[in-house]
Amino acid sequence: MSGQTLERESWGGRFGAIMAMSGMCVGLGAVWRFPYLVGEYGGGAFLFAFLVCMAICVVPLAFVEAALGKGIGKGVMDTYSIITKNKKAGNIIGGLFAAVYASMNFFFIPVMATTIYFLYVSISSMWDDMPAEQIYDYSASQETIMLVLVILLTFFIGFVLFKGIGSGIEKVSKVMVPAIIVIFAIMIVFCLFSIPDIVKGYNFYLNPDLSQLTNVHLWVAAMGQACFSVGIGPGCVLVYGSHLKPTEDVTTSITTVCLMDISISVLAGLAIIPACVGMGLEPESGAKLIFMVIPAVLSQIPLGNVIGVLVFLAVFFAGITSAFAQMEVAVTSYSDALKMSRKKMTVIWTLITLAFSVPCVFNDSLTQFWSDLAGNYGFTITAGIGAVAFCYFYGVKKIREEFMNPSSSVHLGAWFDKVVKFVAAPIMILIVLNSLFPVL
Repeated sequence: MSGQTLERESWGGRFGAIMAMSGMCVGLGAVWRFPYLVGEYGGGAFLFAFLVCMAICVVPLAFVEAALGKGIGKGVMDTYSIITKNKKAGNIIGGLFAAVYASMNFFFIPVMATTIYFLYVSISSMWDDMPAEQIYDYSASQETIMLVLVILLTFFIGFVLFKGIGSGIEKVSKVMVPAIIVIFAIMIVFCLFSIPDIVKGYNFYLNPDLSQLTNVHLWVAAMGQACFSVGIGPGCVLVYGSHLKPTEDVTTSITTVCLMDISISVLAGLAIIPACVGMGLEPESGAKLIFMVIPAVLSQIPLGNVIGVLVFLAVFFAGITSAFAQMEVAVTSYSDALKMSRKKMTVIWTLITLAFSVPCVFNDSLTQFWSDLAGNYGFTITAGIGAVAFCYFYGVKKIREEFMNPSSSVHLGAWFDKVVKFVAAPIMILIVLNSLFPVL
């Protein structure tokens, strides 16, 4: 037991912790899902709704979960053992939750492989020889290439986690997360001067059609995107928070992380949506926006292959840092609860991930199965239960007084407890229920 305690690491510094936690949040949801939702729900109106939802729901819940993680200093299994006051129940519930979150990599890594393939597509300007809208289907048919990429990606994720918290996840995130911001900034400037009708696109993105704000579906989509973009509930914020130093200011750090998530989401949308609108393409193209519409844009602009490399490099950086978090939740939780070396647990979860992600290369139905089971139902259910367990069973007041305020430069009062218990958490629970049993 003492060996396990000594082996458990903390983030090396505040900047590294913020970059790692930002990488956890800024996944495909920020650079892929957010832009197409902006396009689907009328541009600026969705952006406005997203910002409101982040402020009233996500930030308070993220405070609670990260502070609880810092205070307990353990993974999901040990946390639920404390909450339920039953070691066996905690191991079962937390172990299942951690495994569900890790299983998101089973379908996520093949998507990352596609992103890497599109780096080659951009370098080679493949759209010169093949209609841009056909390239995605062609990439899916390259099974041998995809297999190799999935294997390499899985071992890369495992290697980073094997190196540890500071020397692995933190070190890589300190490079990749700032690079995402720089890349999108370059793209925005380039599109500004190279796409004639780009102003039309900016008007669509930045000028909200206030009539859209009466659309209930827009608010449901915005709240869902806000809640799940940061990943509150299932345990990733808890686990990354558990690696914070005891003296870390959770309130300031999590506020910064949420602002990073918002900034990268907004920048991704600003780099992609106005370009689509300016080129006369449909920004409401849904999930196919990145892999089918963006190549069509790239094929029509100067230096499209260079911009394409930047686009897909940014998407890859965003996705892979989230993939670290998805495996890390299981590695930390199981190694803590079972008193096993995190290096051994990293090897185990790397092999498990490899065993389940490789078949997805050859079977689209398996990819869809894991996407539904882990990405839709699993994530949603664990997020809802997590919100209830952390806020009501363990208690917001206890978390605020014992784990949040003592090391915070801004002390939150009893009003914060009411905001979480009667506004933020209920909204989160309603979003979860609506995701499982759609009414709106």
